[in-house]
Amino acid sequence: MTATRKNSPVLDWLHAKALEIFGADLRSLALFRVILALLVLADLVNRATDLRQHYTDAGVLPRTVLIQDVLSPWSFSLNLMNGQLFFQVLLFAAAALAALGMLVGYRTRLCTIVLWVLLLSIQWRNPLVGGSDGPLLRLLLFWGMFLPLGAYWSVDRAKGAVARLSVRFLSVATFGLFLQIALVYWFTALLKSGPEWRVDGTAIYYALSIDQIATPIGHYLLNYPDLLKMLTFATFGLEAFGPLLLFCPFFTGPVRTGAVLAFMSLHFGIWLTMDIGIFPWISAFSMVCFLPPWFWQKGSTLRSALLGRVGIARGLEGAAARLSEAGAGSPFWTRLSAGAGTAQLSFAGLSLQDHRLVSRTVGEISLSSRPIPKTASRGEPPDNRRDSQLGRSGEPERLRSSLATNLFALFFVLYILCWNLSTVSAFTMPERAVPMGPFLGLDQYWAMFAPSPSKEDGWYVIPGNLRGGQQVDLMSVTRDDYNLYKVSWEKPQDVTDTYKNEHWRKYLENIWQEKHADQRLYFGQYMCREWNARHSGSEQLRTFQITYMLEETLPDNRQANPQKVVLWEHSCF
Repeated sequence: MTATRKNSPVLDWLHAKALEIFGADLRSLALFRVILALLVLADLVNRATDLRQHYTDAGVLPRTVLIQDVLSPWSFSLNLMNGQLFFQVLLFAAAALAALGMLVGYRTRLCTIVLWVLLLSIQWRNPLVGGSDGPLLRLLLFWGMFLPLGAYWSVDRAKGAVARLSVRFLSVATFGLFLQIALVYWFTALLKSGPEWRVDGTAIYYALSIDQIATPIGHYLLNYPDLLKMLTFATFGLEAFGPLLLFCPFFTGPVRTGAVLAFMSLHFGIWLTMDIGIFPWISAFSMVCFLPPWFWQKGSTLRSALLGRVGIARGLEGAAARLSEAGAGSPFWTRLSAGAGTAQLSFAGLSLQDHRLVSRTVGEISLSSRPIPKTASRGEPPDNRRDSQLGRSGEPERLRSSLATNLFALFFVLYILCWNLSTVSAFTMPERAVPMGPFLGLDQYWAMFAPSPSKEDGWYVIPGNLRGGQQVDLMSVTRDDYNLYKVSWEKPQDVTDTYKNEHWRKYLENIWQEKHADQRLYFGQYMCREWNARHSGSEQLRTFQITYMLEETLPDNRQANPQKVVLWEHSCF
């Protein structure tokens, strides 16, 4: 058998195809970095509104309880070093600084690593307040540590810490990031095994019937069952087969861009209809890492065309100004010739100025009007075409990951794949490999509305008895409101407004579940401390109940009578 030479056309084609399918555009990675940093900052700000309530020993989950009853023994959290508010503020501030450094691309890799460690620590300090947004955010940061996120549009680039680079980058880590995002959709589709998703098409109907998360738009869509059935099958189909389009080997640029827009549209629709925190934003905007060079090339062409139109418009404005300066009493031909001359000069000067401005702004992307040599490949980005005119010595350097980085990334690719397989099959992770999941935050379970959306809904009523004999509703305490409200068992007009934010909703959802029933005691102790610290005398809290008004979701918008379920009875003295 004749061995294929290293520089054979077959190997060159395979490498080019692998670069096209599994490679990332450095501009897309830079945009991914900026968006990821902004999302982390938004998450930190949201969490900080309940910093004392959720992350200190004075809150709903003291460290001793967390370690004994909730946290995996292999989980790592710097926040467990101290339970005081001041220490938690320092860690949150440090995480915010690291996010800002990542945002501007200053020592990008170091900031990404620090941010990943701090965010993982914050998430493990209280797992009861997090949803699917937490795991997704930390996993994106994890893969970001292996990638050159600061190669474009960064302080590192401006300072010369990064050399002049080709926009295309291929490594095991780019494949790992792409695969991680695809696994979210593939495994949530596998876990959605109920007939509501695959047979009846009623899954979205039941999801939007959960008053705790449904927005007014979501409630309105319940009037259109046929539309909801179509959206159910479309959602399931996109999750199951949509990721394949992200790795399409043919017409990769336009197909991948279309798939990115489709997934973004899906999550925009979720945001419109469900109030589930920042999960839709994380899922939607993380897709920018898939944007291919084709997208940026078309964007540059469109921007160039738009700026050309601006130059024409400005030229016409200059011509109009000259006409007005010529005066209404001047001869018609004089005004016309003056206007024509002005328009010509203005168009030429402004369009050239705009052209140079755009060329300086986009940096590596050349908008030169010089003809492109026939040797340039059709799918090559504009900067690489320009470099091909300068000769091989002038070509930009192509970034390459080290062998050690690729080996580490390959190991973690296999690890997350095995972990996900264990969630849908009889396959089990090797016992010695399991601790690495919670320790590095790689454990994941994408059971969003799986196997079917819950058919149980409801709202909380927490009637409290004061020393003076008055009865008040203590649900307002979770919203930092300590006024005296009368107890009402009627369903609130907007159930989502009864929760301060998504983190409180997730916490109360968790203590409703039997596996976290022991947390009701510590929630009760927290309620007593908070209320009695702000009231005295006859307004001191004596006893209260944690009551859940359970409401079953029936088909065809039929209403069920709610049932009163007492979860916990607590005495403050």
